[in-house]
Amino acid sequence: MRKPEGSSQKAVGRRQYAVGSLLFLLSAFCLLPSAFSDVVYDASGGTLKGLVVEEHADRVVLSTEEGERTIFRSQIEEVFYAEPERNYLYLGSQVLEQGDFGAARGFFQKALQINPDLSEAADALGRAADAEKKREWVDEGLDLLQAMEKQWGITLGEGKELPVVRERRPGSLAERAGLAVGDGLVAAWSRSLAFLPTGAAAKELIGPPGSSIKLTLRREVKRPAGSPEIKLSMERLGLTAAAAAPPLAAGDRIVSIDGEPTRYMPLEQARKRVQAGSSKGVELVIHRDLKVTRE
Repeated sequence: MRKPEGSSQKAVGRRQYAVGSLLFLLSAFCLLPSAFSDVVYDASGGTLKGLVVEEHADRVVLSTEEGERTIFRSQIEEVFYAEPERNYLYLGSQVLEQGDFGAARGFFQKALQINPDLSEAADALGRAADAEKKREWVDEGLDLLQAMEKQWGITLGEGKELPVVRERRPGSLAERAGLAVGDGLVAAWSRSLAFLPTGAAAKELIGPPGSSIKLTLRREVKRPAGSPEIKLSMERLGLTAAAAAPPLAAGDRIVSIDGEPTRYMPLEQARKRVQAGSSKGVELVIHRDLKVTRE
């Protein structure tokens, strides 16, 4: 069957967009300073240099010598990363938004080829496959929050930054997956859910029965006095529990210790802070990854 002329033109446009973006990227590499830094080009023609430490739908957070700066997407012309694999990841995400699944996979696979340890690229491949399966499953007239409650058995509310689980139905998919009331939803397939309306977050989580999703939650936990020592390591994604030590599971990332963020905290200091709290208990905020098969 002959494809509609409009759809062919759109496909060509997406391919041209992808190729043009890549050519621009490669030429821009020649202009970047030698310092190992990410560069944000703003809409007024200026540049900001530093390290992108957070990426959200509407903003990025850049760590600079003067401290962290939040830059809204509306003020950004382009972002280029010091690591080539992250540029391919960035381009893949752009073309995926355009619905070009093949081009997106190509960029994500290139990122993995450069850096096989880049978990975000592996997750992006999962996100692309998930988005392709959901393309015809999610109806435009679908009530997203109602669909979320039906499939996952949870009701979402808006937290300060993250969508939050307000209610959870007993025996639900969410309960079996390990979600609890009060959990914040951090990311789906490593893509941030922060600052999204609850409906937009629900759209990321729902999908065809039998399909899978990687979900990252945020949870506040307390290690009571007398708890055994936690084996901690500093991984690329942050301070990580190397082994299970209830209420922590192996692989949990500790993002805050007694209210202090761990992003710039040296490993030895973090270890001392966690263990020093063993005599009186210590408050932790963790990120935990869940792999869930939808029903």
